Amino acid sequence: FGDLFTSAGVTGSFCVTGEKCRTLLERGRHDVLRALAPHAHGLHTDTHSFHPSTMEMLADCGFEEGCALAYATESRGAKAFEAAFGRSPSFWGGGGNTWSPEITDALKRLNVPAYVYALTSLPDEAVHRFNGVIALPQALSISETDWIDDDLAATAMNRTLTRLEALNQPWVGIFVGHPTRMRYADYWDKAYYAGRTPSAPEFTEPVPDAAYARAKANLRKFLARLAGVVEILPVPSALALPWTFRPPTAAERAYFVEKTSAILRGATGWPIHRPGLDAENIVAKTLALVDTLEVGEIKH
Repeated sequence: FGDLFTSAGVTGSFCVTGEKCRTLLERGRHDVLRALAPHAHGLHTDTHSFHPSTMEMLADCGFEEGCALAYATESRGAKAFEAAFGRSPSFWGGGGNTWSPEITDALKRLNVPAYVYALTSLPDEAVHRFNGVIALPQALSISETDWIDDDLAATAMNRTLTRLEALNQPWVGIFVGHPTRMRYADYWDKAYYAGRTPSAPEFTEPVPDAAYARAKANLRKFLARLAGVVEILPVPSALALPWTFRPPTAAERAYFVEKTSAILRGATGWPIHRPGLDAENIVAKTLALVDTLEVGEIKH
């Protein structure tokens, strides 16, 4: 996918786990690292769906203990990332629906300035800063299975571009899929559903080559259409924009409290998580930091 974006003249933002970095290096897959090199890269947690997930690990502990745990896992991931790419992550992205506010403390210690796929939320998916770290929401997305079907892809492109215009934000995060999910019939991490940890890797069947080629062709069309109406900025370029941050209004603060709490509670339904996972402590720890919330704006 790095080559696809490069040939389309688009700098993408790719999330890579610490485990993937270790695996690529162990297997000598420097060709993959070279293909990704022209793009922006973020740490996609150390091990993504391995148990415990971020939320599983931090659901039942206090904030200070959680900060130590979060730093231990994400510093291990950052070390692997730096070994693979020769630089620090530009951002951090939670694996699936998993997060806890202690991650922001770990990111500050690791000098990672932002997190994407933010489960913290403001109206119209506005960029914000929480506990000193910039939060970039995933405002729009297109399913991997949409790319495989020409009609579904066209509908998804039109819907996304219409919604993009309506949001009227200076920067909007658009998710265009997991490369592995476009190549294979199931997610690689299906074996980890419901708290399960397999004793050995489990494989899934690839989609037909023609379907994979069609998916890549449709994604390329979307990148061209998108580049025709907006400037496509990877995360580091977005962070370099002239942002100012202000305290939220009373209405924005109330929205944050209600919406973020709902998102965090809903995140326990991510199929990877162990059954019965309770998010209430994570909600409480998040709301305890609500006074750190700032709204991002660009004046001109």
